[in-house]
Amino acid sequence: MNIIKTCLIMLVILISVNVNSQSKDSVSVPNNDWLISLEEYFFNLGNVEGEFTQIDQIGNIRKGTFYSNGKGSMRFEYSSPPEMLIVINKGVFAIKERSDSKVNYYSLEDSPLTNLLSKNLSLDNFHINSLAIEGRVATIELRTKKNSLRNSIFITADFPQPILRQWKIIDTQKKETTVFFSKIRPINSILDSFFEIE
Repeated sequence: MNIIKTCLIMLVILISVNVNSQSKDSVSVPNNDWLISLEEYFFNLGNVEGEFTQIDQIGNIRKGTFYSNGKGSMRFEYSSPPEMLIVINKGVFAIKERSDSKVNYYSLEDSPLTNLLSKNLSLDNFHINSLAIEGRVATIELRTKKNSLRNSIFITADFPQPILRQWKIIDTQKKETTVFFSKIRPINSILDSFFEIE
């Protein structure tokens, strides 16, 4: 019994040392509070636009402007390559590489992108695989299925007050795409047609 008690005391000490090694901000706000704040942040984001930088798994860099209507629809207009357009709307991922090319559609049925930036966002709909806090930055991994390495997303935001900074997506082919967000600002209401591609 004394051995078990000693092990438990040592475990508590190790956990305390690990927590104390983090920044004061990460200690003052419990993880659960940050998760609630993250949900509220996305819920209250509303109509926004901002800039993005995208890096794929082989290092290709693309930049542009993104828009979100706060209802789960997003639009990415690329400046490099020009004319490239991606729209996420109603559970569908649509991509058009040039203004004169056809549109390719992909289902987001099992993707964590579904309802990510919408008022329907609930972390209860995901499996939270990990939450790492380093100083004033926190990264959470959300999966659609607990034991799947595919269809997961790593969201990085400020800590303790969440502001979206980046996400890394691992798709069904296990391909990784990282998107960095900046200059996010509120805008007036956006027409639903803005999130349609013809």
